[in-house]
Amino acid sequence: MTDLILYDDDRHFEEDIYAYEWEDLADGLITNEHASVIKLLTDQMNADDIVLLIEPLSGTGKTAKFILDNAVDPDNIPKIVSQDVFQNTFLYCGEFFDIVEDDPRVYKNSLTPDTVEYNMAGEVTGVTKHYANHEDVTIDLTTDPEVRSKTDLARVKDTEISNVDMSEMVNANGDALGNSTDKFEPTLIVSFPFPISLGFPLHEAEGLASGLVSSLSKLPVGGVLMLVDIHYEQVNVQMWRAIDAMKDEHGYSFEFEWLISKLPNGEMSVPKVATIKRTG
Repeated sequence: MTDLILYDDDRHFEEDIYAYEWEDLADGLITNEHASVIKLLTDQMNADDIVLLIEPLSGTGKTAKFILDNAVDPDNIPKIVSQDVFQNTFLYCGEFFDIVEDDPRVYKNSLTPDTVEYNMAGEVTGVTKHYANHEDVTIDLTTDPEVRSKTDLARVKDTEISNVDMSEMVNANGDALGNSTDKFEPTLIVSFPFPISLGFPLHEAEGLASGLVSSLSKLPVGGVLMLVDIHYEQVNVQMWRAIDAMKDEHGYSFEFEWLISKLPNGEMSVPKVATIKRTG
């Protein structure tokens, strides 16, 4: 596994972000600025590494295709796993493998969509989440969730219910990334938090915090979590909750770079992307 190097904003500012090759037919949450961060990380990686793209309701294939088309060594790139429900409820995801041109190095980790519950007035009252390795979990959205303590949040690492079965991650040929007993340990995780609130901000915050603890716990030493949209309070607060939980309760240590804060005129702005490297 590659021990990734984090670059600062000065190095990213050297990239000609408008010279990248893009799949213009696909929508996606990735921007040119995000692309420079992804490229400088994936260009360090090789075919033994794995990139996990967490793209809620937006797994169109655009991010994976960017990595394929802009690799410094196209014959020695990491395996790419895009994780989503792959439905067309936000962005159109129905042509994922067409967008990546059936490249066998790209895999889908297809999640089971949530079941939404309504009352007689048509208002959303709850959601049931489905997992391959656990019984369903129903969340009552009519009451606010308890904001978990750092200790309670840290328990997500040891009690996680998720869909990380490598035998269920398949490419266009139907070939699995691995076996169900294999440990899924991506070198790089790129997380795009869902950009729109669905009207339940406290539930969404707790869900994001759990997801970030889950991502950080998957990283090997030398691996990196790239998190976008950290300039939004709802993302930034949950990021620090997850980092503190992993540091203080599990003894993890991290190195950070705060990126996309330098404007084209050289002035500094609020960072929009974090790269979080596990160092111990």
